[in-house]
Amino acid sequence: MFYLSPQLQSKIFDSLLLHMKAERAGTRLPSGPSPAWERLAWDLHQLGLNKNTADALISWADSQAQESRQSPVKIRVLHPMEREFLSVDAYDYLLELYRLGLIGPPQLEMLIENCAFLTTLPATREQIQKMALRVFSENLESKGLGISH
Repeated sequence: MFYLSPQLQSKIFDSLLLHMKAERAGTRLPSGPSPAWERLAWDLHQLGLNKNTADALISWADSQAQESRQSPVKIRVLHPMEREFLSVDAYDYLLELYRLGLIGPPQLEMLIENCAFLTTLPATREQIQKMALRVFSENLESKGLGISH
């Protein structure tokens, strides 16, 4: 496993999110005729990732996108107490990550539970973004997708 700066991790996560949205919608990004995954490969290369790492991330993103399309979307209704932990915007963001396949059911539950330990409630979208980035990085590590640059 290679060290990856938190700023670069954040950029990679944002790029994956953007391209997974485009892929799911079946749209092309405005910058050209490339499919979402080809554009993602280019973006990852521009961020400084080597080809092997970029390919591994694209493969992971593609499998996550396929899995999320094949499995029915399960609705997660918040318990009344959990509603106090999350702002509406933060919960919408979590659901978006879940629907796109960037986080799975265990990660969704863990992120909701972790909100109970925040010092200020309800959790904001920005707080959820930081926590989701950490979960995303740990998920990639657990799948053996080392990231180098």
